[in-house]
Amino acid sequence: MAAPKQSRAGVAAADVLPAGLRVQASEQGTTSTLEFEGEWGLAEVDAAREAVERALDRRPECLVLDLSRVSFIDSSGIHAIVTAAKRCAERSVHLVIIPGPPHVHRVFEICQLTTQLPFATQV
Repeated sequence: MAAPKQSRAGVAAADVLPAGLRVQASEQGTTSTLEFEGEWGLAEVDAAREAVERALDRRPECLVLDLSRVSFIDSSGIHAIVTAAKRCAERSVHLVIIPGPPHVHRVFEICQLTTQLPFATQV
């Protein structure tokens, strides 16, 4: 069940997208975070893009895309993330991507995007 939607600092909003992709949106100061959970395929791409646009409409200084709970991603999900990176660059928003599990991050490696996208590294 989705939590009530609210969009102010420190308060989270959740949407359940088609086929089980869940996005949890939160804000802390000037940072907006979108936490994705589940399978991200073609059926979910439009709704996921809308979640990114809603986050960018709040004009954050930083947008964090947390993929740590994504269990599957296909080329349409990859394309949505590349598009999000471009939208952030256009709006001068700093983007940070929290990598998904190894099998999900491997898709980005195969696409040679690990050096092109701003993935957070573990210290």
